[in-house]
Amino acid sequence: MDQSRPRPSPRRDLVLYVCGPALVAVAIAVFFAVKPWPMPVAGQAQEFTLGPVATSLALGALGVWLSSRVGLPSAPALTDTRRWGWILLASAGLGVVLVAATAILDRTMGLERVGAQAIGQTTINVPFPASLAHYICGGILQESLFRVGPIPILAWITGTLFFRDGKKPAVWWVAAVALSLIEPVVQASFIVQARPDLALISASVGVVGNIAWVVLYRRFGWPVLIIVRIVVELGWHVVWPQLGA
Repeated sequence: MDQSRPRPSPRRDLVLYVCGPALVAVAIAVFFAVKPWPMPVAGQAQEFTLGPVATSLALGALGVWLSSRVGLPSAPALTDTRRWGWILLASAGLGVVLVAATAILDRTMGLERVGAQAIGQTTINVPFPASLAHYICGGILQESLFRVGPIPILAWITGTLFFRDGKKPAVWWVAAVALSLIEPVVQASFIVQARPDLALISASVGVVGNIAWVVLYRRFGWPVLIIVRIVVELGWHVVWPQLGA
């Protein structure tokens, strides 16, 4: 694997984030405002309104600006095709593994059906083809809100205030692992009463997957978080339902 690391470049990180995933999310949110699509849970529509979108993307922008300041590699220049190739390969590979693990749980233990019943619906998925835009935008906003932004922000604040070293690796690892545990635990909590065995297994798979996720994040920087999330969202919520139809 390519061991080179791009030089720290907060400005490039910010420009790539704003002109890349943030711009895509804004465009989809604007399209949704003009022509909304149905969602399994009515409250999900609020996530695509101005306030939540602006909050998620502002946190994401601050997080990528601070990424190199907490010891993470900056995103490579667009001309660095070799580096981007490794990032895409590693991210897509992990995303496919995570989708496959979730699909196995669905096929063997009915994960999607149990999850839908927990929220009082027949499915957890937005109908295709609107699901393509929905889960790309939702993935960018979710990842920006819960990891792209908070992990570097928390690591930088904690490291600077208490250790006088914003790049202290131990501080970053604590922040990254702690914040990455939230999603699988919260998701499992929805089904724990109906299927405690499935909740335990899915949470365990989610924790292991998220740890692998932040390992890649530490190695390649913030683009990994966005790419893996989009692969997971499209694989689980778009491709897998079509295969099972």
